Amino acid sequence: MINDRVLALFATLSGLSEDEVMESRYLCDMSMADIARMLPENADCCGGKKEYAAAALAYYRYVLWSMTEAGTDVKVGDISVRSDRERLEYAERIWNEALSQLGEGLDDTFVFRCFS
Repeated sequence: MINDRVLALFATLSGLSEDEVMESRYLCDMSMADIARMLPENADCCGGKKEYAAAALAYYRYVLWSMTEAGTDVKVGDISVRSDRERLEYAERIWNEALSQLGEGLDDTFVFRCFS
């Protein structure tokens, strides 16, 4: 079952409406499962780092998936990202920051695995 915190963080990152977030719930589910698999079994991720990483990965995947849609703009708070390249760079930066907060020695090669 998906963590409500992951959905809330994904909603904040993506700027999507509640209905749109629910339509993209599978990305959050898949990302949370992937984060759990990439962490060592004895990993102690406290403070919401695991949930944030799952939301960041879901957002990164969402941006990659949605880049095929023309004319999509994103506005999160005061940040407005208009071009696909800028959206992708923003999503990638968020994902890399979240990944670095989880710690060293993680298997981060799986990002695109679920899309094949």
